[in-house]
Amino acid sequence: MSRFNHALCICPHSTRERHPFFPPTGLEYVASALATRVPRVTLADLRHDPAFRPERRLHEFIRREGVDLLAISVNWQISYEEVTGMINRLSPDIFTIVGGNEATVQVEETIERCPNVDALARGEGEEIVIELASGRPFGEIAGVSWRRNGSIVHNENRTAGPVEGLPARDRGLRRLSYDLAPYGVNIKHGGFDTVLTSRGCPFKCKFCPLNLNPLGLKRDYGERSAESIFEEVKSLDADIVYFCDDNMFVSPKRIERLCDMLIEAGIRKKFVGQARVEIARSPRLLEKLVRAGFKSLLLGIESANDRSLKIFNKGFTTRQLREYFKVFKQFPMWYQGYFIIGNIGETESEMLAIPRFAHELGLDSVSIMHLKAPKFTPIREMVEATPGYHIGSGYRVYSDRYSIEDIQRIRKRITREFFTTIQIARILRKIVRIGLFKPWELAVLTFSLALSRYRKKS
Repeated sequence: MSRFNHALCICPHSTRERHPFFPPTGLEYVASALATRVPRVTLADLRHDPAFRPERRLHEFIRREGVDLLAISVNWQISYEEVTGMINRLSPDIFTIVGGNEATVQVEETIERCPNVDALARGEGEEIVIELASGRPFGEIAGVSWRRNGSIVHNENRTAGPVEGLPARDRGLRRLSYDLAPYGVNIKHGGFDTVLTSRGCPFKCKFCPLNLNPLGLKRDYGERSAESIFEEVKSLDADIVYFCDDNMFVSPKRIERLCDMLIEAGIRKKFVGQARVEIARSPRLLEKLVRAGFKSLLLGIESANDRSLKIFNKGFTTRQLREYFKVFKQFPMWYQGYFIIGNIGETESEMLAIPRFAHELGLDSVSIMHLKAPKFTPIREMVEATPGYHIGSGYRVYSDRYSIEDIQRIRKRITREFFTTIQIARILRKIVRIGLFKPWELAVLTFSLALSRYRKKS
């Protein structure tokens, strides 16, 4: 028996979100869990759904439809101000629980900033909302932070249950479909969806906040079986599927088994996944990935110098990276490399070595990110202990030598020097060669991007 009748799960709108075409994967799991207890569950994606925009329509829906439980995702630091502002405009008379990565990082700040929030779910929220909806007292629900007599109470941390045991993600709760829209350009590709095959990460990169439990404890790693992943993928209509794990290749044999099933069943989709570069040690797996339909691997390279790689605790060197990419070049996939600049002791010349190094490796594209030091990360402790280094807004690291503006200037130069005319020509050829986009889709995307940039300049 539920204590609630109608739960509204809200994915907030933000003008600063970078990938609004991604379905709200975590919130969909929470909504699916609530649907096992609450008679009516509505999933509101405020980024796209016209039924809830402008915001007054959301308030009208809540009043008209008798919503008595609000579950709101607070995921990204970049949109934290906007999202908490939206929460504060909601009715304080409705029970409200918030969760997500940024809510977990800023537990006390979120509760203090949003007086109408009744509870905050730290970490994974599926089991928490089930217990909450079932009427279990606050004090007995592990992983919850809440107010008691004017003070904030943090219940004991929750040990996440097995990923295999999660309630199935009910995509029937969606009110709209999703499609690939890079840079806001929707090319109507045939549908885009995400699949989660694991949670957590056994590695210990010092800058990463995603593998930590709330209050700084190591987040448990758990994974689903290849069979359950296959059954989910088989049920999807989307043409492009993004595996949104921190690293889906922790157990190579598991993904080999998945590839074997996909190949045997003749499932023809385009897959994208995040991986560590050590996957190059398994050329047999890379070959099966290509045969199964994997079109892109997203790889954390992080730096072009060994000192930074050691500080980050990446576990590999630039020499090893060169060896790994000799293997990658044998398999026709799109290789996206992620780099972090502004590390402790890093010079401008070391940062500017990235374009040359990325070209040498054979990366197809790069993303350059400013080093951040969120709470509970080891890199934060290092920054705070290093004279002349500071943490600014958005957790961005800067120093007496390099300001935030300096780092942004260097970042733009790196991007400009990597994406040369020659590199862009290579990109266009490879996109068609590996079948990532059809020629007409590529033409539409290229024209739309050029038009968008022209309008911004004019």
